[in-house]
Amino acid sequence: MATVEEILSRAKNDNRTVLTEFESKELLNIIGIPIPSQKLVPVSEGLEKILEACSQIGYPVVMKLMSDKIVHKSDSGAVKLNIQSESDAKSAFNDLMSIECNDDQKAISIQQMAKPPIAEIIIGSLQDPQFGATVMFGIGGILVEVMKDVAFRIAPISDFDADEMIHDIKGFKILDGYRGNPPADLDAIKDTLKKVAQLAYDHPEIAEMDLNPLFTYADGILAVDARIILKSTKV
Repeated sequence: MATVEEILSRAKNDNRTVLTEFESKELLNIIGIPIPSQKLVPVSEGLEKILEACSQIGYPVVMKLMSDKIVHKSDSGAVKLNIQSESDAKSAFNDLMSIECNDDQKAISIQQMAKPPIAEIIIGSLQDPQFGATVMFGIGGILVEVMKDVAFRIAPISDFDADEMIHDIKGFKILDGYRGNPPADLDAIKDTLKKVAQLAYDHPEIAEMDLNPLFTYADGILAVDARIILKSTKV
């Protein structure tokens, strides 16, 4: 398994300031934040290798077309959800290959299809010019821009800070057994908040980080999407 430093160095050596989703989730896995099982197969290796990876992950799976040329995967149709069989995978592959993308390095990311969560949350970090590394928490998914219901702290944070952040947001009731749902695993959320804060504090070269959405469950948490942006080294 690669280290955090190796993943960040790989991007810097390629003169990239944005980690791929696959790299971002690989990094999260290294620091102990749960992610869906995932495999990355270059399109150049062909359909059979992709089907083999789907079988190894186990259906149902998600297939995503990965390329620096594609900025918004969902908007461009580059994400195929709930693929239940080899037949579905072949059809999804054909759909993904029909997307206009002039990139010899494009690949297919095959990921475990996560079960529906109690709630979707967002955890992120930002390097503030005045305060340095900061961490953010709020209700996530497509609602994050609408609700703007978030809490911030300066990194690193303690158990008390993490607990306070969770309870600070107006949407806390969604995590606390809303409408008959079981309560979300707050200890798992707090642990994730502390790990993200520590990562941002230890690696100031990470300019921004968004884990959105994070799926919350009664017995854990799962980062189903992530974005990590590095500081530009250009003067």
